[in-house]
Amino acid sequence: MTNFNKYIKGLGVCLMLLLTGPISYAQTENTGILESLDASKIMIILVLVVMLLVLLVAFYLLVILQVMVREDAIRKAKEKGIEYVEEPSAWSKFYAGLTDAIPIEKENTIVLDHDYDGIKELDNHLPPWWKYMFYASIVFAVIYLYMYHISGSLPLQTQEYEIAMAEAQANMSSAEEGSSVDESNIVFSDDPVVLASGKTVYERNCVACHKAAGEGGIGPNLTDEYWLHGGSVQDIYNTVKNGVPDKGMIAWKDVLSPAKMNDVTSYIHTLKGTNPANAKAPQGELYKEEVSEETVVEEALSE
Repeated sequence: MTNFNKYIKGLGVCLMLLLTGPISYAQTENTGILESLDASKIMIILVLVVMLLVLLVAFYLLVILQVMVREDAIRKAKEKGIEYVEEPSAWSKFYAGLTDAIPIEKENTIVLDHDYDGIKELDNHLPPWWKYMFYASIVFAVIYLYMYHISGSLPLQTQEYEIAMAEAQANMSSAEEGSSVDESNIVFSDDPVVLASGKTVYERNCVACHKAAGEGGIGPNLTDEYWLHGGSVQDIYNTVKNGVPDKGMIAWKDVLSPAKMNDVTSYIHTLKGTNPANAKAPQGELYKEEVSEETVVEEALSE
């Protein structure tokens, strides 16, 4: 019963871990890594720990049952005066099926007639696992040949290279187009894609000082008609690009690409006249957007 007692002790250790593990884990929830976790994540971790310990206990119980069954079979065999022969395990059967190896005590049944200086040859078969891999490689080769060389559904290396070069060229063209934007040629764009990109840039970089709706916080209000550094599209772009160091606003040209500064400038321009709640008091000088004669004529015709 030595093995049985050993497994009983192991089960006792597992039960102690199962009972004390979550408690000790919970006691350290305010230290180290757990400081950055919320309650739901801590609960998930505790559940996973408990599940792991339960599986460990279940494994030990299975081993104990196997030991009990084996010792009972040995005892019955001794009572009947017969030799106990242990049945091979499932893993042993599986391994034997993969290797198809002949036991050493039966090797004399597969000895060939060849004799090379006293060295005899055995007629062993190839292991089944090796043959299965060989058959799988043939199937893979057929599929590969069809997919790449017959149907053309997957690109060859030269085609992958051409696709990658085309994408790189398109990205370079897009970057060159965006890098040509500056104060001299920037114009307001009401393109939804441009405004959506500008909103994303604004929410990531500008909200801290100008608030979500542009009502102003540390920085000025962006929704009224008063501007500290000019309210035209060109002025806004210049302010975003070069910053206002004496007011604590950094030069975003070192962070954002010209295209992104163009997008956020157009988005800021759309905030004018939105009149959000809790707007900061006007600062700077009144700026009125110049209206061209063409715009006046278009508005008159539309009325």
